Amino acid sequence: MSHLFRTVPFAVALLLSQPCFAQQEAVRGNKPLSPEDSAAQFEIHPDVQIQLVASEPQVIDPVATAFDEQGRLWVVEMRDYPLGPDEGQPPQSRIQVLRDRDGDGFYEHATTFAKELVFPTGIQPWRGGVIVTLAGKVMFMADTDGDDVCDLQETWFEGFMQENTQLRANHPSLMVNNQIHVSNGLRGGTVQSTDKRWGPAAGQPDPLPLQGKDFAFDALGGTFTGMPGNGQFGFSEDDFGNIFLCTNRNPCIHVALTGEIIASDPWLTPRDAVHDAVIAGEASRVYSLAQAWTTSNLHAGQFTAACGVHVFGGTGLPGDMLNNAFTCEPTGYLVQRQVMRPDGLTFAAKRGREEVEFLASHDAWFRPVNLNSGPDGALYVVDMYRAVIEHPQFVPEELKNRPDQRWGTDRGRIWRVTSKAANGQNVASVDWSNADAATLVNALDHPNRWHRRTAQRLILEQLTSDSSAFVADLQSAATAAKTPAARVRALWLLDAISKQADADAAAAAGLQDLLVDVVQKDQDVRVRRHAVELLSAENPKLSAALQSAIATDDPVLQAVAWRRLVMTTAKPAPVPAALLKAACSDDLLRAYLMVPAVDGQCVQTALLLDLLKQRESLGDQSIDRLAMELSRRVGFYGSPDEIAKVLDQAGADRLGMQIVRGLHEGVVRARRNWSKSIASDGQLHPGFVRIQAYAKSIAEDDAATAAARTDALSIVRLDRSDETTKMLVELFESDAPTAVRSSAIDGLAASGDPDFATRILSDPGRLPPALLRTCVSALLRRADWTAAMLDSLEAGSLAPAAMDLSQTNRLRNHSNKELAGRARKLLASLSADRQAVIDRYRKAMAGEGNSNAGKLIFTQQCAACHVMQGKGHAVGPDISDSRTKTPEQLLVSILNPGAAIDANYFRYTVVTIDGQVQDGLLVEETANAITLKQAEGKMTTIDREDIDQARTTSVSLMPEGFEQQISPEQMRDLIAYIKNWRYLSGAIPGVATGD
Repeated sequence: MSHLFRTVPFAVALLLSQPCFAQQEAVRGNKPLSPEDSAAQFEIHPDVQIQLVASEPQVIDPVATAFDEQGRLWVVEMRDYPLGPDEGQPPQSRIQVLRDRDGDGFYEHATTFAKELVFPTGIQPWRGGVIVTLAGKVMFMADTDGDDVCDLQETWFEGFMQENTQLRANHPSLMVNNQIHVSNGLRGGTVQSTDKRWGPAAGQPDPLPLQGKDFAFDALGGTFTGMPGNGQFGFSEDDFGNIFLCTNRNPCIHVALTGEIIASDPWLTPRDAVHDAVIAGEASRVYSLAQAWTTSNLHAGQFTAACGVHVFGGTGLPGDMLNNAFTCEPTGYLVQRQVMRPDGLTFAAKRGREEVEFLASHDAWFRPVNLNSGPDGALYVVDMYRAVIEHPQFVPEELKNRPDQRWGTDRGRIWRVTSKAANGQNVASVDWSNADAATLVNALDHPNRWHRRTAQRLILEQLTSDSSAFVADLQSAATAAKTPAARVRALWLLDAISKQADADAAAAAGLQDLLVDVVQKDQDVRVRRHAVELLSAENPKLSAALQSAIATDDPVLQAVAWRRLVMTTAKPAPVPAALLKAACSDDLLRAYLMVPAVDGQCVQTALLLDLLKQRESLGDQSIDRLAMELSRRVGFYGSPDEIAKVLDQAGADRLGMQIVRGLHEGVVRARRNWSKSIASDGQLHPGFVRIQAYAKSIAEDDAATAAARTDALSIVRLDRSDETTKMLVELFESDAPTAVRSSAIDGLAASGDPDFATRILSDPGRLPPALLRTCVSALLRRADWTAAMLDSLEAGSLAPAAMDLSQTNRLRNHSNKELAGRARKLLASLSADRQAVIDRYRKAMAGEGNSNAGKLIFTQQCAACHVMQGKGHAVGPDISDSRTKTPEQLLVSILNPGAAIDANYFRYTVVTIDGQVQDGLLVEETANAITLKQAEGKMTTIDREDIDQARTTSVSLMPEGFEQQISPEQMRDLIAYIKNWRYLSGAIPGVATGD
């Protein structure tokens, strides 16, 4: 049999990099290629080779794969992507079972296991069938008569959101801890079990809201729960329970903290549980071989559709790629490799090769959307092979009905990537259907992660029928297996056995003795950490075992064991010096120290006092953040006596200010009175008084940086005395930097200064734009101040443009109906003359604009202050990314520029003492000078001693009256260019190209 499965190594790929003319034209014309021709378009790492495993017609629109214990390849096909079936038609998505019957590496035989499915997104083999995510559900599907066709379906969970095909629950995956993880898809839902085998975990509601969380449930029945992390489309786990997720802009997210840690602390949120192991967002870089079009031009060359993250654990790639993170970027037709290394509780990564990807294609239909490993240790790439991978919901209006959205619905490929030197097991020869207990336990030590995971699954599946056959072998593996990975899985499997309804009490006790032994003796700290987690609270040797772990020199193991000891025994415990030092620079380790109060005591009080004793050896900058976090908890959990002990030791310096700030935040969050918490017999604590005096000296020091002064003012404001109010007024009226004056405003507003509104509204034009915006926010805090601001707006001394859109909306929807009514009347959208101009120009918008003509108009009229296609001057806001703006919105913005303007773009006018007038955008100010940015990017700096007047005009730098410069037809062309400049090459279908 002849198939393209034959290896296409890098050397051959170089020869194929000069494809025939027809292939070149197909690529340029964005036409699909045959699997053979598409393979010739790959450029891949020089040490690996790529093979075709399956293609149309066996697979179409594949999005997920899994190998089972028989070597069968299960493929999830999302054939209705992106909008679903046509009205009145059944869904087209399905699950295929592929077999390689002749053992040549190409899966030539396909059976449709299940059809007419609604957007299936992931698959996990289980008990001869599969766990599937689809249609807002987690389902189990099985074939009971051996024909590879589903004849049994059970719904286990439902309630996941179904708003968007790209944002649905996906990737059901068996984890090391014997739970099934489900990535949420970002949109959450409210999930409940439809099967009595599962109920919510302790303390969790039923049904379970999943906003901002992923989902997990016990594989053998038991509980379900929310999980930290919020994966979009992708999931991977290494051998030690580290979970990796991804979202469009985040190629590899590590879930570093547990749900228990997040839930137990008032300052931690689910967002704190995750860490970008790989550089994300605008800092990410991808290197496409074909023209890669992104919805936002600001995202070009970055991850915009990251999916299918996979931490590789096979033997089929070069050894230095083990535990590397691979992520698909279908928008760029590539797969990126990142080399991972442990970094405390999380990971850090660097590119495998600089400015070149692990796998990339010149074929603009190559759409890698998922990755997996197989029994042969190879990396498998799921290629949806589409002209477009983009949901219409996220594209500009002009592209929502592009004709190529469904091009490729008859195609799909799966590729195998292996080392050139690989001599992996033939997948077709894999069959563990009748493997005995010894074989499965031995497989936990296999060098290929697929074998380890599959062995774990098959053992789990048999536990409900006969657990005793595995106990002795697993106990041996837990202490004597060669690899740490095998020892960890053996421990968790023993834990599963101990939880079975018919579990032997002696066996359960034996597990606890074994865990103590592992905690104290195993040579790998990762194994010891799992043993710490599995120790029972009733284990009589718990405290001794945990103390032995705390006594090690590994800060991560120390942190895990210390927290477990405190939380289990409900008694404070000293923190090792090494852990305290490590926590100074590690946010995640710090989180382990933030335990709730135990036995009525704030644990962090002793930790903070100990930290202050070490400040000389550690350095203030090192302990700054940890001191702040500990102080917050002392304020929240601690008594006034504990707070006093901390203030006794805090110095009158920057660190002391940090401690006071943290104490204050904690007291306020606990809803206690700050003054009473730091006072005794009516007198403020002397330590606070000292720190307050130091803060005032910094705030009033013109030589100090703006950041230092602002920092100090946050402490000064805690004193509500008349002396402090006077100081804040003087700073507000001074020539101090805007940040300092803004902080003074916040302090005055917080103090309830009775003259606050009058101070601001007496002459608002004297205030710089950014400060004026801060003042408006402050005036909205109280009804009487808001009424005074409305008076000023009605009188014309304060311009409506001084408010941003959110402030305007707050005013329109004020809880005081009288104030809201006044605001709505006052802020009647546009003046009559502007509206008349807009109406006249709107009529011309009905025709088709000429983008090329509009480009000339932009160059003549707009380039002095705006940039498009790299030409012009960046004075005004960036208008190049106009995908979310309609032509109507652009028309209003051009003809009425002051209707909704960012304060950063107010015209600022300066009159010098010699009578010169300068205006522009205020971009910088110091105690000695201000800098204006003017047309064509000119920067003008003016010394303060030369300034007679300086005022904010509250109008846009872009003047009204633009209609005097261009006709309605020219406006139509200009807007056509602003909207469609990206489509002028014809590569992407747009509204009008002006041809």
